[in-house]
This record gives sequence, C-alpha cells and structure tokens, in this order.
Amino acid sequence: MYSSENVPSDGCGCRCLGGNSIEIGVALELPRERKSRGSGRKRHFDPLAVRGILILVLLSLTMPNFAQDPGAETGTTVGNGTGTNNTANVVWREGYPGDGTTHEQLGQDHWPSAEYSPYRGFGRYSRELASPRKALSPINTITHFILRSFLSDLPPGYVTSTDNNKLALGPKVWKNDWAALLAQYWFLVVVVIILLVCIIIIPFIGVCYCCFCCCLRCKQHKISESFRRRRLYGVCLGLLVVSLMFCLLIMFFANKFLDRGLADSNMTMKRAGQDHCTFLKEVADHIYHLMVYNYQELEAHLDEQLSTASNHIFLDLGDTSESNALIEMERILANMPRALMIMSQVDDLEKDIRLFGSQLRDGLRGQKRDLSYAAYALCHLPKCYKFNHDMGITTYDVSKCLHFDLIPNSTVFVEGMKKIIMDKTYLIPLSGLARLKNIKDLIVKHMALAFPPVFKSLAGARLMLLDEATGIRDLIDSMINDIHLNTLRTSRMFDDIHDKFGADRRAINIVICILIFIIIVILISALVCGCLGPSRTKPGPSGVFSKGMAASCLLLAIILIFCVFSFITLVGLFYLMIGLITYTSACAPLKDGQNILRHVDPVIDLNRYMSGRSGDTQPTLPVSDAIRACNANESIFDLLRAKKIYDINNLLNKEIFVEDFEDPPVFTGDLTTLKLILEEEKVHLNKMRAGNLSEYHSILYSEHLCTKFTHTDYSILKTKTRAFAYEINTRYLKGFPACLAYFLASSDLAKYDKYLVVPLTNAVNKALQKVNEIDSLILYDNNNFGNSIGVLMDAVQRSEDFIRYKGNNYINNLAHNLSISVNLQLQEYIERVISEVNKNVGHCKPLAYIYSQSAYLICERLVDPINAFAMATLLCCMFLLPVLPVAHRLMCMYLKIYPSPIVTQLAAAAAAAEAAEAARCPVCTGPPVWLGPATSWPQDHRGTSGLPASEELNTSEGSVTNSKRKKE
Repeated sequence: MYSSENVPSDGCGCRCLGGNSIEIGVALELPRERKSRGSGRKRHFDPLAVRGILILVLLSLTMPNFAQDPGAETGTTVGNGTGTNNTANVVWREGYPGDGTTHEQLGQDHWPSAEYSPYRGFGRYSRELASPRKALSPINTITHFILRSFLSDLPPGYVTSTDNNKLALGPKVWKNDWAALLAQYWFLVVVVIILLVCIIIIPFIGVCYCCFCCCLRCKQHKISESFRRRRLYGVCLGLLVVSLMFCLLIMFFANKFLDRGLADSNMTMKRAGQDHCTFLKEVADHIYHLMVYNYQELEAHLDEQLSTASNHIFLDLGDTSESNALIEMERILANMPRALMIMSQVDDLEKDIRLFGSQLRDGLRGQKRDLSYAAYALCHLPKCYKFNHDMGITTYDVSKCLHFDLIPNSTVFVEGMKKIIMDKTYLIPLSGLARLKNIKDLIVKHMALAFPPVFKSLAGARLMLLDEATGIRDLIDSMINDIHLNTLRTSRMFDDIHDKFGADRRAINIVICILIFIIIVILISALVCGCLGPSRTKPGPSGVFSKGMAASCLLLAIILIFCVFSFITLVGLFYLMIGLITYTSACAPLKDGQNILRHVDPVIDLNRYMSGRSGDTQPTLPVSDAIRACNANESIFDLLRAKKIYDINNLLNKEIFVEDFEDPPVFTGDLTTLKLILEEEKVHLNKMRAGNLSEYHSILYSEHLCTKFTHTDYSILKTKTRAFAYEINTRYLKGFPACLAYFLASSDLAKYDKYLVVPLTNAVNKALQKVNEIDSLILYDNNNFGNSIGVLMDAVQRSEDFIRYKGNNYINNLAHNLSISVNLQLQEYIERVISEVNKNVGHCKPLAYIYSQSAYLICERLVDPINAFAMATLLCCMFLLPVLPVAHRLMCMYLKIYPSPIVTQLAAAAAAAEAAEAARCPVCTGPPVWLGPATSWPQDHRGTSGLPASEELNTSEGSVTNSKRKKE
C-alpha cells in the first residue's frame, strides 16, 4: 500500500487550523548546535566473541516480542511503560549515531554551550620616562663596578629609616663623622689622604711658584732640541685638554640629570598613582566581567535552554521518529494554490510552444524544399550542391527541439491540482500535526516539574559568584594599595639631600663647571697661539697671536689652577662620600635579588584581608617579596596562591552545581494510542496519489524542451545564405532564378528568426523556469508527486510506530542528557574562569613598572649622577696636576728669543772684530793687514750700504744716536 523508500524529512512548516495556531518543529532549517552527554551515551567495546554470544542470547529471548509488537526493539519498553535511562545500546534511528537527530549526524552538539563575551580592557598606562642613564651609561657601569668591588655594608649611623619608611642621611653625615666609614675601608683611607695632601700642598706650591719668579727662570736649549721638546709638550698638553673636556662634559650631564631626577620625583608619584588606579580598575573590571557578566550570559543561555527544553525535545522526537514528514506533507498541500497558478501559466506557455514550434517546423521544411529545388533545378552548379550539403539543408526540420509530441498535457495537471484544492486535502496533515502537538503538551507539563530547582540553584550561584568577585576585588585592592603606598615612599628616598644642599649644590656645581671651562679655553688658546704664532725675535712685548701671548696664557692658566684646585678637589671629595653612602643604601641592594629594599622593607598584614575566611593567622608579607614574586609575565593570583592568601581553584569546590537535576522525573505519558493519519485519511491520500497529478515532475518537460532548433545558429544561416546568393549572381539571366531563390530563402530565415525563434525560445525558457518552481513547491526529495506523497506516508507510519513503542524512553533519555549538560556547562564555566584568571587577569607588568619607576630609578636619578659628578670632578683634579709642569715647560719654550739671520750675522761680526782687536800685537808699529772682509764675505752678507759688517754696525749705531737726538 505504501512505498518502501526511506527518505528523511527535509521540509518546514507552521500553519493554522481555524483560529488555533499549531506550531511544529522545522526539520530542514539550519540544525542548531546541540550535544548529548551522560551515562545514556556510553559505548561498550567488548571482545568480538563475547558480543556475538550476547547477541544470539538476546535474539533468542526477544523473538516472541517481535511477533507481538512489530515496533519493539532491543532495550525498549512496550506500551506506556516506565522508560529508563539504560539506553546505551539502543539504536534510535538506523544509520544515525547518538540520539538519531540530523544535527548530530552533521557533527554538531546536541545541547550547545554558552558563548561568552571576551573582556576588552581600555586601560592606558603612562610611558616610561627617558632614563637619565643612557648618556652616562658607561660611566655608571664603571662606578658600579668599582663600588661593588670594594664596598659591602655601611656602618650604622650614616643611613636611617624615618617613621614613614623613607631612607634619609644619618646623624654622622650631618656631623661630618667619617671615622667609622674610613676605618672599615682601607682603600678609602688611601684615596682621602691623597686628596687631602693635594688640597693642602698645591696652594703652597702655587705661592712659591709666583713669589720666587719661577716662571722667569727657564733653561735655554739649542734650537733643534727646543723644537722637538716644544712639539712633545704640546701634544701632551693637547691630550690633557681633551681629557679635561671629557670630564667637563660628564660633569655637565651629571649635574643636568641630577637636577632632572630631583624634579621628576613629584611627576613619578603622580604617574605611579595614575597607573596604580588604572591597574586596580582593570583587575576589578576583569574579575567582575568573568564572575558576573559571563555568568549572566551562562544563566541566560541555560534559562533559554531550559525554557525551550520541551520544544527542543519535541523537535528531536519529530526528527528522530520522522514525524516531520507531516510538515513536509502539509507544506506540499498548502503550496498547491500557488502551484496551480504557476501551472496555469505553464499550460498557456505550452500552447504557445506548440503553435510557434509547428509554424517554425513547417517554415523550415519549406526552406528545405525550395533550396533543394534551387540547387538541382535552377542552379546546376557544383557549388550549389556543395553549399546545400555543407549547410545541412536536408536536416533543417529534424531537431528534437522542434518535436513536441512527448511534452505532457499541462491541462491534466491543472485539473489534478484543482481537485486537490477542492477536496481540502491540506487539512489531513494539519490534523496530524494537531494530534502530534498533544505530545508536546505532555512534554511541557512533565519538564515543568524539573525546572524550579534548577532556576533556584542558578540564582544562588549568581549571588555566590557576585560575593566572590566582590571579595577578590577588595582583597586585591587592599593589597596593591599597601604596595603602592610603600613604593611611593621608596621613590622619595634621600629627599633630605635636595632639601639640605639643593640650592647651594646647584650653584657650586655651575661654578666648578665654569672654572674648568675657563681653564680649558685658556689652554686651548695657548696651544693655538703657540702652534700658529711667530716666535720671539727680540726682547720686549710680544705681538698678538704670537708665542709670547701663548706663554702669557699658559702663565694665567697655571695661576688659575693653583687658585681653584683645592676648591674643586674638596667638592669632589664631598660628592664621593655622599655617593658612597647613597649607593650602598639604594643601589647595591637592587643588584641582589634577595636583598631588595633591605633597609626599608615594609610589610603587608595579611590578616587584615583574611577576616571571615579562615581562623588561622597568616604571617606578614614583605613588600619586596610581593613585588619580586609577582613577575611581569605572571598574574597576581599566582602570588596570592603562593602566599596561601587566596586560591582561585577553590571555586571548583563551591556548591553551584545542580545536584537534584541529575535524575529528572520519568516521563510516563500514554503514547500507545497515537494516530497521526487516520485510515480514511490514508484512503483519501492514496486516491490523490493516483490522480491526474501523480506523474508530475519537471523532468517531463526538461527532457523534451530545448532551444537548439537547428544545428546552426539562425544568424549564421541567414548570413551565409545571402552571401551565397550574391556569389552565384552573374550578368547572365540564366543564373538569376537560382540567385533569387537563395536570396528569398535568406530573407525568410531572417523573418523566422524574428517572429518565431525568439518567441519560441522565450516561451521554452519560461516554461522550464516555471516547472522548476513548481517542483520546489509540491515535490519532496526529487520524486514525482505520487512518489513524494507515498514516501511521506511511509515516514509518517514509521513515526507512529516509533512514538508508540520508543517515545517514552526517548523523551526520558533526552531529559537525562539535558540534566547532565547543565552541570557540564556550569563546570566548563568554572574551569574557564579559573583558566582566564590564572592566565589573563592581573598581570604584574604594571605593578613591576610602578616599582621600577620608584625604587630602581632612585639609583638612576639620584645616586648615579652624584657618583658620576664625583668621578668626573676628581678626574679633572688629577688631570690638572700634570697640566702644571707641562704648561710651565711650554711657557719657557714660548718665551725663548729666536733672533733673525741678519742680527745673528752682525753679532758674529762684532764678536770677531773684538777678538781681532784683542789679539793685536802690542809692539807692532802699524796695524796688521786685514783681508778677511774683502775676500771672504760675499756681497749678500754685506749691510744695506754695501759696507763691511763692522762699519755697517758703527754706521747703524750713529744713525740711531742721531735719530734720538732729533726726537729730543
């Protein structure tokens, strides 16, 4: 009676019967994500032999039951028995795993999990200030290495801790009591003694140098030896000047960075406070988002699942039992009026197709007759025969698309649709859906008994998590507040240095830099004048930019060095002592990970934050331990867990799971009397299947309708035929009839194309489009109409059997899976909160940044500039000491007189004359004959008047005497 085909339902529907709205599940809509978990879904993998024996035993025991109840299967209870959850080996639907639903077949979860919104923080932290250590990084590295190599601990009394946990200079510093410090470090005693000796001796040396005119007592050397020495001393002085310039540059930067570091203290406090508030708000908001907002999303999701659970179970029952076939049947019959309207249009198109097709076929047959006659009776040319053969004229009318005998009569289908509509057959599936809806009402009443405790548990869990989030937020807020206050106190260490020496320190540093700069400028001027200026050729004052001026600059530099050396060295010694104390207190502990803030390490009283949580008292937590344990890439919850203050993993032990929902009440509704389609309705449906519409399918049209009416396109046929007519046209009247025949044929083809081919093509395309639309309205699974109704009737019959014999067990199985799913989703939420908290909440990077801006930068902003300034100042003093002897030697060389060549010759001649006069014989009567000047002196060595040297000298002396007299 029914078709044996097993086709799953794939349609949808929602229809009204009278004034009552009947809502039914949708089988072909996009399957929702669902999952089924629980003990009812376990698989047992027994050995093959044991399973074979068990199957044989079960078959032997259940054979009588099969004879009595054809719908019964292994593991089910017949009738309205009390279904159990022991359905592990039940196959609900052949070929479908799990609960037999379509969405499970597609790999989707039966009960979908909640989707949580991620937390997106918008906290903006301040950028790190430009570190003052960059320009002086090599100097700071050297000072740290030296100080770490020789210093360990400070004696008491040099650094103290104030009441508000700030470091300050001790009373021994203010009393200038350095005995204990010097007694502990021998190398410091040596350095201090050397510096003090220099401070005391250098002024006395300077006084003696000036009083005893040491600057004028210069030893004269030979010209060649003097040049080499002058070049050597000039190079040495140049190197010393470069060293002084380097030390001055260090002093300038150190003084600038020291001023900047002291001025940035307030800015650091403000920035750290803002970052601290931002960090607290980020942690609190993230915790609140996870434990409040995300749980509200879970609660809303579970509320929706539980509220629609009865509908969900009903939909799955319809999907697995294939009762969705009723929806498909209702859809087909409800679409029948629209299909009738479209089929009427197809009927009209069919008549047009037959009319245009027959006219086109007759016209093409006439073309074939006329062109064959023209070729064989009028043309008699071989090319006419060849043209007819190549164009396939004899096959113009043989195309399948021109024969419409096999096209079904659409009027028959129209009449069949009208009869279905007049018989109101669409009421049959609607009645079946109304009977099926009674099962949904039973499921709703049953599930309403299990939901109240679940909603109560979810509301209690919401309040518990809200309290937990508030407690965590208060705990973290209090702890980080303490850490923040102590780091801010740390950032104000050694403020008394600025308070006591701030104004004087800046003025003194500037004076020292100016003095050294003046010395460097004078020495550079001396070197420039000494290298480029002319030498002294005679006694008396020197000219500008000469070596004499270079000697004056060197003398000025020597006197200035003697005057300021002790002052500069004394300031450098003071900075050295202050730098040693502050480095040992603030910088040295930072190099040791176990020694951070050993002098100032305030504690956090954990018992203040543990009230109401535990009766045990907790030890205090040092701030340094908190900051060191909370690394930048870790969460603050790792620190809380390590210190046993709070463990987020304890959320798993909270009573937020629904214990009473694991075994919901058993569904005991009577489903054995269910009849989806009555017997008389089946008879009516079978008559409809055998009616005029039973064979309808669009393939009946698409197999015989096409648009390729000729083997070649009409435009090509027309063009080639007209071109051939022109080709055979000659000036002789003999070939005119054939030419006219082909020309008229091309004109007829053009008219056929315009008035027959185009309308026929449009009609065929529209008809095919219309029948495809009808298929989507009244066919199921690509079967013809009769088979579609038969397949759906078979599915409805299987649905009746399933609901009668398996319905109770199936509903209980889905309810049990729902109870397991609720607790699994709660567990997944708790695990997600724990994982998110441990990985992404409260990273210590901002906290570590705040600490680095306060504790570590104290060393960089205050101590390092002090030590750099001290080192540069003392190095300047050390370089000024060798400047003194080198400048003195260069000054002597610059003061030496180098006479011109003519003066040297005149002096040599005068000396020779005097020697000759002294060697005259006392007893001789006349002067000896002197031939030397006339024979040995060249003309170039004579005076300007051409006289010998002795006469030139006497003449020059007389002229000088006369010039003096004229002036007088």
